[in-house]
Amino acid sequence: MELGDKPEFYMPNQYENEANLEAHVYSTGPEIWRQTEGKVTHFVAGLGTCGTITGNGRFLKGKDPNVQVIAVHPSEGHDIPGVRSIKQLGLTKLFLPDEYDALVEVSDEEAFDMCLRLNQEESIIAGPSSAMALVGALKVIEDDPDAVVVVIFPDNAFKYASTFERHFPQYRAARADEGVAIGEPSAKEQLFGTMVENSRNPHNTCEIADLAAGLEGDAKPLVIDVRMPEIYANQHVSGAVNIPTAEMTDRQAELPEDRDHPIITVCNRGNLSLQGMLVLQSLGYRNVKSLNGGTVAWAEEGLPTGG
Repeated sequence: MELGDKPEFYMPNQYENEANLEAHVYSTGPEIWRQTEGKVTHFVAGLGTCGTITGNGRFLKGKDPNVQVIAVHPSEGHDIPGVRSIKQLGLTKLFLPDEYDALVEVSDEEAFDMCLRLNQEESIIAGPSSAMALVGALKVIEDDPDAVVVVIFPDNAFKYASTFERHFPQYRAARADEGVAIGEPSAKEQLFGTMVENSRNPHNTCEIADLAAGLEGDAKPLVIDVRMPEIYANQHVSGAVNIPTAEMTDRQAELPEDRDHPIITVCNRGNLSLQGMLVLQSLGYRNVKSLNGGTVAWAEEGLPTGG
């Protein structure tokens, strides 16, 4: 704050700056309205700075006053990163409860249990604040087939491994000094390995012939090679771009703006590409598949390669 008071510096202050909520009025809100074709009935988000809930709420209610805006917050003394309890919300000037249709409280236990379910059962790599928002939605929104509910998932599980371990010690990474042999997979590594294997199904993967046909069609998929650059340089599917899995979050500007754009992840034989697919899904991409057989099978079929 002291630096922000100096003339050569500027303090954006996301807790007071209305540009925070206006960004959602001009971007996220219109995107939600467009993608739901104006059919959205409920908007749900966790409370942090409150720019998301307030900005999107204003836009959506401006389009349809009947849209229900549901604000979800943690209990006092919570351990959910990135969100604030009712008392903590006194720090932000963007918390405007009169503009919301409901305030829903969610406990740590409820949020972390849902977090585990999303990761294990749905292969959605959601963090605890995302799970908290979903629990809030389920608490107050009736099971109505006509409801179109948008729940904001602002985080992913990779960012909060230490917090996750506190709540689920059974998945805590084993330490060498705890009698576990060095090199033996930890519980967390085993859990992630299980998630990857569970994603190896027809909904998340495609065959060589499917990709070849897709590249000949009008709606060409973006092919992303998730391997390291030096391996990609040796041989890759022709036209594939190289974004290693570990760099995807930092290189989101290179990904399509349309979260429904078809994307195929590729590696050597279709193993690492599953991890890349899961990361892209955690970033909100809904039409991502991993290529079974990978670059090796592609080349064996005599299909064009680069490198």
